[in-house]
Amino acid sequence: MNMKVLLKLILFVGMISLVGGKETSANGSLQAQINAVPAGGTLKIVAGTYQEQIVLNKPIVLEAENGTVLKACTSKPAITIKGKSVTVKGIQISSCKKDKSTAVIKMSGKNHHLEDVTLKMWKSGINLDKVEKTSFRNLRLTGNGKGNGFDLWDSHHNTFEGIKIEHVQDGFYLENSHNNTFTGNTISDSRYGLHVMFSDNITAIKNVSKRNYTGAMVMGTNHSVIAENQLLENNQNVNAQGLLLYDVHNSTVHHNRITDNRVGMFIEDSSGNEITDNEITANFVGAQINRIENNVITGNAFISNVNDFQATDGTDNTIQHNYWDAAMKLDIDGDGKSNLPHSADPFFLNLARETPPYQLFFQHPGMMLLQKMLKSPANMLVTDQEPLMKNELNSQRQSEQPETIFWGICLSMIFVSLLVIYFGRKRT
Repeated sequence: MNMKVLLKLILFVGMISLVGGKETSANGSLQAQINAVPAGGTLKIVAGTYQEQIVLNKPIVLEAENGTVLKACTSKPAITIKGKSVTVKGIQISSCKKDKSTAVIKMSGKNHHLEDVTLKMWKSGINLDKVEKTSFRNLRLTGNGKGNGFDLWDSHHNTFEGIKIEHVQDGFYLENSHNNTFTGNTISDSRYGLHVMFSDNITAIKNVSKRNYTGAMVMGTNHSVIAENQLLENNQNVNAQGLLLYDVHNSTVHHNRITDNRVGMFIEDSSGNEITDNEITANFVGAQINRIENNVITGNAFISNVNDFQATDGTDNTIQHNYWDAAMKLDIDGDGKSNLPHSADPFFLNLARETPPYQLFFQHPGMMLLQKMLKSPANMLVTDQEPLMKNELNSQRQSEQPETIFWGICLSMIFVSLLVIYFGRKRT
């Protein structure tokens, strides 16, 4: 056999092996690869686009390379997770307009973990049915306004952290789901950011809910904590609120920033709550309460609201030591509290509600004079007997600035001064 024939034979064998390799890769579906992984094992998905639905029902880790996309357009979820201890990382999932599934990801079981997952969905995103002790971290969900980002049904002790949700119906919808924690999430351009129904011991901390109809709607809960959240620009609807509390009991609402909403806080049929140290600014109505009892509302700052406070049928509530920028203040004994009580009068709000064009006269001197002459009934006035002289929340923020910034500025100024002196002397 001469050299030319030998080279042709080698080339032919190589081509056959390449073709055979392609066929083997194409025939191996993603589900087949998952089935081949033993319990406790890890499957690293090669980057590419996969058009199939997968089921994870054993404790494995599914870790996708950057650029891995799972497309789904059927009546089944793109990913179904069951059993215990399933981990999914790094995958992008995209559903189509004709998708008839109830959710892009459907979950049951416990001790699962989802991280760095991106969803683009036409309907609902992630459905949790009897899910426990599962964590979600660094997810991004983008919808079409037709379904919820997360649906929780009878699901308890789960954590949601660093999740960004936009253009959905409700960012998080909970029903009969207790002891769930939401930290550092952002929900925007949706109906409700957080929607809690008949779920106790809910913790929502350092979340941002903005440009929604309502930032957070909390109904039928006990012993929950809503703290350090930012509820901003939730004014896209005539019934919009930053925070709505209905049938809420023995819960804590503190250190939230509630700004530029139609109604900052709306509280109804609620009791035994501590509503403290919240910054309520630039809302049309700062706070509106109805049929509440035995609540403590103190240390809050009401600044630049069209109407600070409106109340009806409240009993045995403690409303004191708040800061009101509209209050007349006089501190005779130097204790930081004004000796002049401040009453929030909803006169202008009621007048504008009956005749909307009167809104054009907000803060007009004649309107302010009219309000002083024609006060609202006593039962509609909210009186703080000892309003704060200064906005303590603003003082706290200033004191919390890192000292390193201060010393950095000082050192920079010293360094610049030395340079000026050095070069000045050198020139002379």
